[in-house]
Amino acid sequence: MLRLANVDCHYGAVRVLEDLSFELAAGEVLGLLGRNGAGKTTALKAIMGLLPPRSGSIVCDGAELTGLKAHEIPRLGIAYVPQGRRLFAELSVEENLRMGLLARQTGDDVLARVQEMFPVLTERRGQRGGTLSGGEQQMLAMARALCLDPKLLLLDEPSEGLMPRMVDEVLRTVTAMKAQGVAVLLVEQKVDAALAVADRIAFLENGRLRQQASPAELAADPEPLHRYVGVRR
Repeated sequence: MLRLANVDCHYGAVRVLEDLSFELAAGEVLGLLGRNGAGKTTALKAIMGLLPPRSGSIVCDGAELTGLKAHEIPRLGIAYVPQGRRLFAELSVEENLRMGLLARQTGDDVLARVQEMFPVLTERRGQRGGTLSGGEQQMLAMARALCLDPKLLLLDEPSEGLMPRMVDEVLRTVTAMKAQGVAVLLVEQKVDAALAVADRIAFLENGRLRQQASPAELAADPEPLHRYVGVRR
């Protein structure tokens, strides 16, 4: 589904991704973990064309993404929920969702399916997005992304600032997407949340992929969590 090969990205003269390579299959959840500044968000931006790589290849479902403009990438079925949600605060819940439909010209059948997953949004469909609670705003950001009917879903810190009940809702959504065959690339600082849903964990350090392991392997040997994230278990 997704393959990054030898990707380098820079902010000006500063290299932030160096020779980054990994693969993600359909119906798989890959967690990207690492300390602040490791390059996790930059990897998502590179996939979305928001920070074009200087070298390397990014292929999704057979389509080469490098060289495409950022607005062209969602049309390929790649959805992105950025850190901070970035809703249209003055638009209603339903209007936010319909904005999600526009990228791939998906229809009301997709909207209905998404609304079934997030019943609280149906109850608040006429409410302005900016007046929702933090957890509801995160649900709306994820629902808007799912209105693309994506093949690949990129999530950047989806549980940030949420109470435990809402974190559980985020994880439920990720699990549901996996069951539908959607590939999910998850950047998450809450290690327990990432381990609960990920099939594999990839550790980034200084823009390089240092190690990959399954949650079971990390349960047996948690040293990589301490080395690359600073968490002891």
